[in-house]
Amino acid sequence: MQRAAYVSAKDFVDRVMVAGRFEVYTSELATRYARSAAVKRFAQQMIAESRQTEEEFASTLEKAAIEPPIDALDVACSAKYFSLPVFGRTDDFDDSYVLQQVEVHEDAVSLFSDYAARGQAPELQAFAARLLPRLEARLRMARELTTRR
Repeated sequence: MQRAAYVSAKDFVDRVMVAGRFEVYTSELATRYARSAAVKRFAQQMIAESRQTEEEFASTLEKAAIEPPIDALDVACSAKYFSLPVFGRTDDFDDSYVLQQVEVHEDAVSLFSDYAARGQAPELQAFAARLLPRLEARLRMARELTTRR
């Protein structure tokens, strides 16, 4: 995995918002369309944890006097979202969902690790450092699901 390049406070905020929305949107699909009980449990946990993180993030943005970005997926995440098999012809939703979760969590761990070490806004830097262990745990859980399948 390669290290994230230096990220400005605005880029960090935008990327956190998009990643959080992507995790919730895809996990909501997984609670409906996943076949595996383990994948459904994982998705439910991702939704609950993401919602908690969103609340913490909103509080951090308020303390830092940073305007939250528009709550939407970017083009890349929208393409990933619509590539899930529920929108197509294959039955392989579980594998696609889990692999996307591994990828998005690898990206998040890299982003948060980089920002915790080199971020410009102290409040965001502290948020990144505080959240990093949770993101690493989510990544481990997603990877464990790939080995069970």
